[in-house]
Amino acid sequence: MNSERGWYCECLARPAAFVALLFTVHCSLFTLPLRGQQPDTLTKPLLPGQDTTRAVDTTTARADTAGGLIDSLGHRPVTAADSARADSLRARRDSSAAQRYLALEKLKEIKVLVAPPLDAPGPGPPLSRLIFTRDSMDWAHASTLSDLLQRVPGVFLWRGGWLGQPEYANFQARGATSVEYWLDGLPYLAAGTDSVGVDPSVFALSILDRVEIERWPGLLRVRMYTRNLDRLAPRSRIAVSRGQSSYARYQASLERKSRSGLGFMIAGDNESVPTIQGFRSRYDNTSFFLQGSYVPSPRWGVLIQGLRSRPVRDPTLDAAGDTLTRAIIAGRRMDWQVRGMWRADSSGFGPRADLVFSRTTASDSLLASQTINSAGVLVSIRRPAFSAGASAFYRSRWISTDLRANAGWSPLGGTALSGEAGYQRLDGGRTSSWIGLRAGTRLPLGLEASASLRAGQIVPAPSVLTDTAQTIRDWQLSVVWRRPWAELEGGLAHTGA
Repeated sequence: MNSERGWYCECLARPAAFVALLFTVHCSLFTLPLRGQQPDTLTKPLLPGQDTTRAVDTTTARADTAGGLIDSLGHRPVTAADSARADSLRARRDSSAAQRYLALEKLKEIKVLVAPPLDAPGPGPPLSRLIFTRDSMDWAHASTLSDLLQRVPGVFLWRGGWLGQPEYANFQARGATSVEYWLDGLPYLAAGTDSVGVDPSVFALSILDRVEIERWPGLLRVRMYTRNLDRLAPRSRIAVSRGQSSYARYQASLERKSRSGLGFMIAGDNESVPTIQGFRSRYDNTSFFLQGSYVPSPRWGVLIQGLRSRPVRDPTLDAAGDTLTRAIIAGRRMDWQVRGMWRADSSGFGPRADLVFSRTTASDSLLASQTINSAGVLVSIRRPAFSAGASAFYRSRWISTDLRANAGWSPLGGTALSGEAGYQRLDGGRTSSWIGLRAGTRLPLGLEASASLRAGQIVPAPSVLTDTAQTIRDWQLSVVWRRPWAELEGGLAHTGA
């Protein structure tokens, strides 16, 4: 598809001048003293005429274990005072840049309070989730979120050809509506450029810290979590990439948390794919993420964040070009989230509640601006081997009422049960209701087995007013064999017509 070469650096820096410190820190490393060496033990330069010799007994001397000199008679000689004038030079000290670097290194060890996840997962059966951490995403050679979805068995990507074209995911032949996208605990609803399905290629992986993919028969639920710095030391990142045919990508981010509970994050990502006449159209997407938080106590806090994306695509160049981008030239989308959180216990267990307000504004070259306002509350309780939760949301467009409940239980180590139920009231008098159950266990010889069931009446595309509820009776059986150097998975799935 596209070869890419680039570089990036991630360091700790002062927010006021983090770019300059990227180079200052590396240069100052060469001026640091050796490990364990004190400043006053560094070699001092000699002044002209300075005498460094000391009067020592001419008797044969040997070193004792205490570090002094002892003559052959067992006496310790007396050292004559140096007649040279006192040394006026002071011991060389570390440079100011090195001192700042060492101070920042100490700040890396100090943890601060952060906003906990909105949808903290409870006990889940084996094979129920695929988890990609920040390190695994960096080493996965993934340019877009679609590249991560491609690792899920049963996923087929509708790729438009070159990078920058739409990459809708199709799971078990259910189409683009077979994948749900959640950002920091809230559904990322289809709006704007395509109000039926979400194009995962518009998500910037650089702002994500973790991606969890829940697998249900006939449905994938992709949960994305933005970066959440939990150290007192600030963190910055700059990345520049260049590839074949002038492909370019630029990324930058800055995060900072304080002891008082205040914190912020600013991140940007730009991907540019130029036009090649008769082969591909131009693509440019600029994503911008802003987050501010105040968590003075592990029991309560507030958070506000916004994510902006602006994919721009030229129309197709000829009849043989990609039809997915035809006439959809430019799109804009802005998602805001305001959240207040409360926890009864600072240990992470016990009751919890969250009040959330969100607003989505989207438009493209074909449709006027669409606005979706929503408000909801989430309550849950978490124990080491049990969890239960419920949520209720109101939205101003397409899905007026959204009610969900979930639970998980792990009676034995390596064995877990979980389930969920949902009810939605949609525009046009339509409704969706479903129930899902999962169970799994670990077996000897490195084997894991799981079973899942999902049944109910679901409207796949709520934005299409003529789309009616469809009956689903989906189930799946899976077995996996794991070793540190290999993994083999097999399964049998059945989905409704």
